[in-house]
Amino acid sequence: SLDAVELMNIGVNYMREHIVQEARIHYIVEDGGVQPNVVPPYARTWYYVRAPRRDLVDRYYARLCKMADGADQMAQTTHHVKFLTGVHNGIPNRPLAERVVANMREIGVPTYTDAEEAFAAKLAESIPRMEKMDRLKKLSVYIPEAIKLENVNIDTNIYDPYGEEIKGGGGSSDVADVAWNCPTQQFSTAYFIVGAPGHSWQHTAVGGMGIGQKATVFATKVMAATVIDLLTSPDFVAMVKADWENRMKGL
Repeated sequence: SLDAVELMNIGVNYMREHIVQEARIHYIVEDGGVQPNVVPPYARTWYYVRAPRRDLVDRYYARLCKMADGADQMAQTTHHVKFLTGVHNGIPNRPLAERVVANMREIGVPTYTDAEEAFAAKLAESIPRMEKMDRLKKLSVYIPEAIKLENVNIDTNIYDPYGEEIKGGGGSSDVADVAWNCPTQQFSTAYFIVGAPGHSWQHTAVGGMGIGQKATVFATKVMAATVIDLLTSPDFVAMVKADWENRMKGL
């Protein structure tokens, strides 16, 4: 069974050069046997398939399933597919994005104590400089001048909205499914240390002290202010709805 898992994984890896650049396919082997000299009677692999549009995700997922069929033929095994969940691509909303950014600037970014700055600097020492520069280059998809953050530990700049013009990323969220049913907007605040890898212990460390708390409070204020705008301005609500309805045409 482990032979079939590995054969499928090899097939998927060869497939990578035939999909769009923005797609991401991740996998792990959850169960691969007990010891090296015993052929495993059971093995299990877990896949994530991500792409800019849901129709692409469906197409690539179908190809993955065919590769599992092919692995069965090569290894003389059988398999069962358990589909866990799936989400759609996000739908941005320009009026909401612009109002969120405006509220960020009106509220003002958090200020940090000397101890918090020192904590951030200490965490930054754990990130090799070349790795930080590589991540800043990738971040330039969102922030054109990200490379200027080379010597910055906490980025407190408030950037203009970005969304539909972005080609890249790789993350996914079920918030996107909400956006297919009503106008929705996501935003980020200064929580992570600049250059820290995603899903890292550095992120967890920041969440356990003042930097993470202040970023969360700041985000809460921005959301509350934007909700107040929606509740008190029918014209703003109409703009938000019109933008969403226009984007949903033909989807």
